[in-house]
Amino acid sequence: MPKALTAHLDEDDMFDLAEERSLPRRRKPVPWLRMAFLSSLAIAALAYFAREDEPDESGAPKGLTPSVLIAPAPVWKPIPASPALYALDKSLGPATAEARQHTSGGREDTLTLGTFGEARHARIALIQGFSEPARSFFVDLARRAAEAGLSVARNTQSRMVATKFGPVETAAVTLVGATEQSCQAFRFADASNNFGFHGWLCGAAAPTADDVQLACFVDRITLTNGDYSTLKALFARAERSRLEVCSPAAKTASIGVKNRP
Repeated sequence: MPKALTAHLDEDDMFDLAEERSLPRRRKPVPWLRMAFLSSLAIAALAYFAREDEPDESGAPKGLTPSVLIAPAPVWKPIPASPALYALDKSLGPATAEARQHTSGGREDTLTLGTFGEARHARIALIQGFSEPARSFFVDLARRAAEAGLSVARNTQSRMVATKFGPVETAAVTLVGATEQSCQAFRFADASNNFGFHGWLCGAAAPTADDVQLACFVDRITLTNGDYSTLKALFARAERSRLEVCSPAAKTASIGVKNRP
């Protein structure tokens, strides 16, 4: 009995083996074919994204919204200079006026006598309601000269000169534009009243005479618009501190001495 069972099992096993051999074998996928298919997919994806990034006729890449560049608003904006806020004494000659307003609300008025290179040329910018960053005298002068289309060729050590507003810092300088001219550069700041001025006076003579000429030039700056209470009080105080050397009587006396035989 055991032998017959064994023989039966052997026959079944042989039948199964023969049947498996008669069935068609399933082929394994070829590795290089799968790699080629994946590579084709990758190349197709790269080609698609490359076409998306190609610039169109306007120059902007496809699929990207062109960005709009907006320039920042200028710090200073020109404003009408009329009615004028300041004036220079008529004895100095006619002056042109320009005005501009800072984004902070401050105002700058520039008065100009003649043109650069003339025997009597002056430029003064008066600022109120705005405090500028602290700079050295010569750095500030170079920046101001550049705004007027000039450069600083030579300069001397700065010094203080008494004026009706108080001590004004000044220095003898040589400014260069289409021509070259010797000038007295100056600046003044009153931090408590947010007021100041800077500029230059050209065509001066000896250094000692320059100090008097500069002081008297500053003495002839007047306020013409009384709507600013702070400025009105500041100029009223300055008028009470006018220098004697700049008074009409002193000027007449100096002329008489010069003409005396």
